[in-house]
Amino acid sequence: MTWIRRKVNDFLPQLVQEPPQTLLGLHEPQEAGAALFGLHEPLNEEGYQRVRQCGDKSSMESFLRRLLQSEKHQLLEIIPCLADMCCKEKKVFEEVREILGHELNRGPDSTLGFSETSNSLSEEHTLGMDVPQLPLHECQEAITMPLPSQTERWPFEPTTGSACGGFRLHWLAQPVPLGIWLGGRPCAPLRDNSFVVPCGDCGLQDVIAIFKDHEARFSRSFSYWEPGTLELITPSSGAEGAEIKVNTSDLGADISEVLLGGERCQLLGRPTATEARCVVPSLICGPVHLQLSASNGNVLVQEAAFTVIEAVLFGSIGSSVELLDGGLAVRRSTGVNHGVCLSAKPLRLQNMERRFRLRIEEMSSKGGLRALAVGFAALCEVDLMPSGQVRPKDASDLNRAWLVGYDRGGALLCSPKSTQKLTSGSWRPATDLQVGSVLEILLRENQIIIYQDCKERARLFVPVEDGPGQNEELHAVMDLQGAESCISLVSTMDS
Repeated sequence: MTWIRRKVNDFLPQLVQEPPQTLLGLHEPQEAGAALFGLHEPLNEEGYQRVRQCGDKSSMESFLRRLLQSEKHQLLEIIPCLADMCCKEKKVFEEVREILGHELNRGPDSTLGFSETSNSLSEEHTLGMDVPQLPLHECQEAITMPLPSQTERWPFEPTTGSACGGFRLHWLAQPVPLGIWLGGRPCAPLRDNSFVVPCGDCGLQDVIAIFKDHEARFSRSFSYWEPGTLELITPSSGAEGAEIKVNTSDLGADISEVLLGGERCQLLGRPTATEARCVVPSLICGPVHLQLSASNGNVLVQEAAFTVIEAVLFGSIGSSVELLDGGLAVRRSTGVNHGVCLSAKPLRLQNMERRFRLRIEEMSSKGGLRALAVGFAALCEVDLMPSGQVRPKDASDLNRAWLVGYDRGGALLCSPKSTQKLTSGSWRPATDLQVGSVLEILLRENQIIIYQDCKERARLFVPVEDGPGQNEELHAVMDLQGAESCISLVSTMDS
């Protein structure tokens, strides 16, 4: 290790003596020692691949700087942006050489496409174009171009971008300039009328286009922004239609769009550059990614930033039951029958399963020989009265229902074509439930699984010929019998 460090130290003075004076001023001595990778690899595809796989951005900058210096090439301002592109976009060596203006010669004696006379900035060529000198600034003012009208636009795009640079700026008009300077820094020319944008300072910047016989200045025509970061989403979970607030770092312009799980959210009020209020859209469920866009083109993406929970409400009910809390709860008011309760909407199929949860809120002192039953039902017209009330007095009388519960000396599994008693010692709602108990009921393929207070209590198989179809719409169904007199539906996020 000491030998390696001594060799590197012997090499560094040669590398950093009289560093080239560039506009960016990036070539400080400490940069050369940022990493060992990039300092001694061969200047070919094998060396490039080793740096890309084992090094970092500093290593790549060292490698690219050596590659250019080996041909006495002094256009080093593009190295930080190009190194960033190599690391992020996983560019192959041929692409790097093409960007640098090489002719893709492949032999061990390749001159990488540079002529013997390309030893100064005025004589160098990048992609067949003369690399323009520094803008005249002091000795000759560039022609200042007028602002475009509302129906016109600048002759290049985009007009905004990340302050980290490394992306392409496309020239849209003719003639194409020999070079472009953005915010006082040169852009690297490419073959398709585009240029690699350098890193820059946030805010509006001038663009100077250098043509053969003149320069054109587009004042305050390009805006750099700092890539945004997500700071907070409140709440971090919610159901369809819930209002949420998103806070971010300063995006440089007002937020114009919020997507959750790829679905557009309705914006509320007037968003700012750091905050937006919006409504959770439909058609999504579970952990979803957030994509937030500002009017200046700044885009923030955060994976699994928000969890959409399925809001299950009571809908149609029997004549002995009343709705409470806007459909979140039900209470049996009279009798022991006609206590069937259905979810307002079919349950969403997610990861090949359907589920819902409920909590026991109240129990009477007498349950008799009856008990709560829970499960799933595929509704048809005969199950509901014209008023929307549930017609059957028991859930087992629904046309197509799969239920677990009741009590006949033990709990039952009821299917459209059969009824069977659970084995002794299995889950029995008549004796196992109490106020505060939480049940979670899952239908996974042809299995009904019952959890009570987060513990699995029953796993029952329904014959394929007697089970629900894969594409059938299924509602949650609860038959409020026995001692359980009031129940509520809870989300999967509630404890």
